[in-house]
Amino acid sequence: MPSIDIHAHYRHPDQEFTPAAWVSAERRQEQLRNAEILVSFDRIVEVSDEAGVDTRVLSLPAASRFADFDTAPPRLREIAETNDHLAEGVRSHPGRLLGLATIDAYAGDDAAAEVRRSVEELGLSGIVVDSGKNDVFLGAPETVATLQEAALLGVPVFVHPVGTSLTPTLIEQAGQLGSSYGRGLANGVALLSLIHRGLLDSIPNLRIVFTTLGIGSLGIAGTWRARGGLAKEDGRWQVYFDTMGFDAQNVAYLVNVLGAERVLLGSDFPHQVDATTERVAQALDGAGISAGDQALIRGANAADLLVRKPAAAVA
Repeated sequence: MPSIDIHAHYRHPDQEFTPAAWVSAERRQEQLRNAEILVSFDRIVEVSDEAGVDTRVLSLPAASRFADFDTAPPRLREIAETNDHLAEGVRSHPGRLLGLATIDAYAGDDAAAEVRRSVEELGLSGIVVDSGKNDVFLGAPETVATLQEAALLGVPVFVHPVGTSLTPTLIEQAGQLGSSYGRGLANGVALLSLIHRGLLDSIPNLRIVFTTLGIGSLGIAGTWRARGGLAKEDGRWQVYFDTMGFDAQNVAYLVNVLGAERVLLGSDFPHQVDATTERVAQALDGAGISAGDQALIRGANAADLLVRKPAAAVA
């Protein structure tokens, strides 16, 4: 089974990049090097070869694409151009790259229209949305049209972490760790919002992916697990998590809660540690996962998730 990295990024050629002022000099240089890699689909494939990753599933969340994402009106034209660019890159590297369309899920019906265009016309494999926008989180009424369209088309929704209004304070108090924790908070709240609003039940066929940064939400959702859904024994909700960070204890926890069939290889390439052959083996072996379940996590789960499974209708 080829390895499939569900959580990997790229940059649009017109996208400006300036490292944050608060990061270390070493980290700033690393980010600048990464920015040069991300703007080239050829370079992404080259680095993937070095790491031993067979397929990267690329995404560019709207909050990463646009610095004013929280405050500006939806950038529908620029988002469409971004998805056109990604589709061309994927077509130019068959078998090595797949793409998740950039979607501003907070743009209502306009967002849903771009979901359909990106999947049916451009052939992209799913969508990436932001956990929140201006402290409004996924699951809010304006985001439902996007979720319904993805479920109807039978493509997965990758929910990417974002900063919130708390981010400056978190960075001041805890630096990079505080920033990451805040982004994880937003990612987890997005899942809890979907549960609280009943959308995981009311939107049939919804398949949705969160990152390890949001792992704390699984503990908070324990009362919901008591009546099924997230627990692997039930499997009613198709909620997945990635392996970002490749910490063996985190991976073991995810497998224990969700089951190995709902854990996906994901690195946050190139911003976190990459999914190298050695690092993946250390994480999965360290988590005590069987060979069969390791094959699921390395690629089989993602291969199945990325196959379109259209729904007959969405409530």
